[in-house]
Amino acid sequence: MAENAPKTRGVAVITAEANAVWEKMEGKVIRKGFPLEPGVLRLSEGLAQIDFYGGASVSLSGPAEIELVSAEKAVLNQGRLKADVPPAARGFEIQTGDVLLEDLGTTFGLAVDEKSGADLIVFDGEVVATGLDGKPMSLKDGESASLVDGRTTRQPSSEAGNFPNIEDVFAGSGSREDLRYANWKEVSLELRQDPRLIAYYDFENLTPVSRRLKNRASSGSELDGGIVGARVAQGRWGNKTALDFRLEGDRVRFDIPGEYEGLTLFAWVRFDALDRHLNSLFLTDNFDEYEFHWQVSSLGSLHFASSPMGVEDIPKHNRRFYSDHFWDTGKSGQWHHLATTVKPGSGGVTHYINGEPVGFSGGTNMEKPLAQFRIGEADLGNWSEPIWENVIRTLNGRIDEFAIYKAPLSAREIRAIYDNGKP
Repeated sequence: MAENAPKTRGVAVITAEANAVWEKMEGKVIRKGFPLEPGVLRLSEGLAQIDFYGGASVSLSGPAEIELVSAEKAVLNQGRLKADVPPAARGFEIQTGDVLLEDLGTTFGLAVDEKSGADLIVFDGEVVATGLDGKPMSLKDGESASLVDGRTTRQPSSEAGNFPNIEDVFAGSGSREDLRYANWKEVSLELRQDPRLIAYYDFENLTPVSRRLKNRASSGSELDGGIVGARVAQGRWGNKTALDFRLEGDRVRFDIPGEYEGLTLFAWVRFDALDRHLNSLFLTDNFDEYEFHWQVSSLGSLHFASSPMGVEDIPKHNRRFYSDHFWDTGKSGQWHHLATTVKPGSGGVTHYINGEPVGFSGGTNMEKPLAQFRIGEADLGNWSEPIWENVIRTLNGRIDEFAIYKAPLSAREIRAIYDNGKP
């Protein structure tokens, strides 16, 4: 990073507001979309959605006072919140009074009153509450407790009251775009739990200094990508971040081990131009045995290719599958959902454009089986080590979601992903 590059201590970001009134605090910028540094926030009235960089989301109802400690911890001093903590953010903590709440991947509500103490309810999953006695108490689906004077006491769930939902925040904003974004966020939390995922990247909470694209699947941070050159830009919605690929060096670098019998690849992509013969989506380095390439041709065809023999005789052995043409210059700047599935062993490849299966405009060796697949070192939006010299396949456009599965998803599943994610 350059010495004069902007730095941020941000730990969270406000992603939505509904009639929110924030108490002004000297030296703080409290505004939707701006990074929030550690410190106290006071919401006088209204609703707000705060997304922590660690992956947890909190819907806050005013009047409330919350202290942001880190990307994985907050202190609620007053008010009501509902926290949604996906598995990737497991361990997120909220302190209230003398009780520490550790979330083990769940959804829970917390209401704090300075005089009467606090009420906790677990909607699903598990929360561990530890008070002054140091003894942890586990609360699971539907269980509730009062937190008073550093003690945790079980109580009927009816005592806990109502809590703000993310839908409440976005519905109050009156924006269809925000509602669509909220729906996608909810679905994304479910999607990332699919055991068939190799890796999943939601491109959320990127900042100009982000150099890591986080893997949200259970496979963990070992499959995080390294952002090289690509710039943070607006995604499908105003509050969503994307990466913009334009210059020759722009890419996200991956190293994904393992061998797989089947595949699904999907991405939300905005093409500004298809100015290369082939324009990179996801390309393995070189084109060694069992590696594959996923890209788009200059004519607007989605292209999947596999290399069962490596580069020793590409014309004879390489399997290529070109979809029907789906893009022309009139669609520049529009977002498209692209997906390709490959059945184990059979070589059965299906391309999907915006949730619908499409035919083929051409290919080679399409009838031959595809035994297995390997990724290893690879690029999103580029090709680091091309087979031939001076081959440039830089993407000219944006990506704001990308996933790799080790099995072919069904047509119904692909359609659902598109329907839930379309802007």
